[in-house]
Amino acid sequence: MGVTMENPRLDFLKNVPLTELHTHLGFCVSPTMLWEMAHDQGLKLPTKNYWEFEQMVTIYERKNYEEYLMMYDLTEKIQSSPEALFFAAQHAVSGAYRTNNITTLEIRFNPILRNRGGERDLDHLIVFALQGMERAMLKYPVKAGIILMMDRRFTEEENAGIVKKAIKYKSRGVIGIDLAGPINRTDQSRMFHPSDIRHLVKQAKNAGLGVTIHTGEATNVDEMWEVIHELQPDRIGHGIACVNDSKLMEYLRDHHIVLETCPTSNLHTKLVQDFDHMRDIYATLKANGVPFTINTDGPEMQRTSLRKEFELLLRNNILTHEDILKANEEATQATFIPSTV
Repeated sequence: MGVTMENPRLDFLKNVPLTELHTHLGFCVSPTMLWEMAHDQGLKLPTKNYWEFEQMVTIYERKNYEEYLMMYDLTEKIQSSPEALFFAAQHAVSGAYRTNNITTLEIRFNPILRNRGGERDLDHLIVFALQGMERAMLKYPVKAGIILMMDRRFTEEENAGIVKKAIKYKSRGVIGIDLAGPINRTDQSRMFHPSDIRHLVKQAKNAGLGVTIHTGEATNVDEMWEVIHELQPDRIGHGIACVNDSKLMEYLRDHHIVLETCPTSNLHTKLVQDFDHMRDIYATLKANGVPFTINTDGPEMQRTSLRKEFELLLRNNILTHEDILKANEEATQATFIPSTV
């Protein structure tokens, strides 16, 4: 298989089907394709220069967390039509297989952030994304599913709408819900507490959806504890703050709450200082038996891929071959995608 021969360091992964659980649809599409999609819709972009645009949707220098999240605003605007979401979802799935031999892929997005302030119908946005995913699965041997995301900035009504749509389309390929969003951008996000969405998460769980929550990335251990107690997630997006609390790591291990770690992304957002810091984080997770997976967070924007993440971890003596195979197996076991897909 060609993708396994590019780097001899990764020969041990030859013919190993890979799983990625944490990638955002907004950053699964190349700058070139985003540029084409924007122009096809007649959208006015911040610049008429392609190379300036490319810099806007790709990380070339480290940013703080809130600056990083602002990059999503542009990609979400571009993906704010049913046709654009169809194209993005199809590309995300087919590209993951062609470039990385990923055969199990979960992609996530927030439909409300793509409805142009209420102008677009959420059902159309979601269904077209699902159809794009289905089209790719007809072409390639990939099992894929979509996670719909709530947001810390949203009202209860808006987040309830996300969960309602996730439940509605569970039989079509929506496999779970998530929570993300800026922490300090708005009054609503600053006042947010995980307990605010407890009843919504319970509805999703009762409907058989998986639950993953962004926490312990730019938020602290206290919030991770609140997420665990109030929401009881199956998985946690990022979650690296847990290394600061041995009791929390013990809880994650004993209740098998899986972390979706994103190495390059955390370097880019300055939440991991350097490779020495990253080495300490993974060594602590391993020593405490915390289950974790490796993910890109968004391959095009991060200028990475799942295989590049593995290579980075190997090259910097952060993980071993055995660790990577174990993390991939952990991801395969922790997916929300039904085995019947």
